[in-house]
Amino acid sequence: MRAKKSAGKEKEKKMVRKKMKMTTGKKKPLSSTAKFIIFCGLLVVLFLSIIIIPSLVRKARLEKYKYNNFEFVKKKDGFWYTIVQKGAQPYWIPFYYHPSELEDIPVEPGLRDKFFMIRDNNGSIYITIDPDAGNNTIVIAGVEISRITGSRYDLLGVPTHSAFIKPPRETATETGTPIVTCKYANNRTMVIWITLSDKNVAYSYGYCVILEARTYNDMVRVADRTMYHLLGIMS
Repeated sequence: MRAKKSAGKEKEKKMVRKKMKMTTGKKKPLSSTAKFIIFCGLLVVLFLSIIIIPSLVRKARLEKYKYNNFEFVKKKDGFWYTIVQKGAQPYWIPFYYHPSELEDIPVEPGLRDKFFMIRDNNGSIYITIDPDAGNNTIVIAGVEISRITGSRYDLLGVPTHSAFIKPPRETATETGTPIVTCKYANNRTMVIWITLSDKNVAYSYGYCVILEARTYNDMVRVADRTMYHLLGIMS
């Protein structure tokens, strides 16, 4: 009898466990309200990922690259672009370097005033370099200056010319480039002399602006730094 009762109880326990397993294994179907809430949540996540988050990333990037209230964008060509306004006309100006990369280069305070004096006097600018430099980067530095001081973007609008600081050693090919030194500088003729030195700096003697650079690559850095000063982007 006891064995029968024990077997019966064991069978009853097995049936209870089986019912419990069947009950817990069933998933309760979601109500239409729950489905709607999940759908709305997915829409919100999708909206954030497509619209809001990229917008916040772009804004953060602009804030990171902003300098003295000028917004800078680095494009695929590797140049840093910023908008410079002249009257109602905006100009997208490319630079090799962001201003924050050039803060180690000192520029004579008020140097930009001399550029505007030349402009107001209907003067001209000569960018003079060593003809025997043997490195085209010095030419790039000159171009960086001339596109701001000359008529390319109509920012300063002063006629800007190329010059040599001395006659070239190789005179077989006549280039017609004038020899211009600082002694020709006056309130109607600015001479910008780009030269190698033991430091990176921009300063002037009268209306001769001297850009010194430690290396040829630094010449472009000093040129960009000086033009940022001229445009009021850097002091």
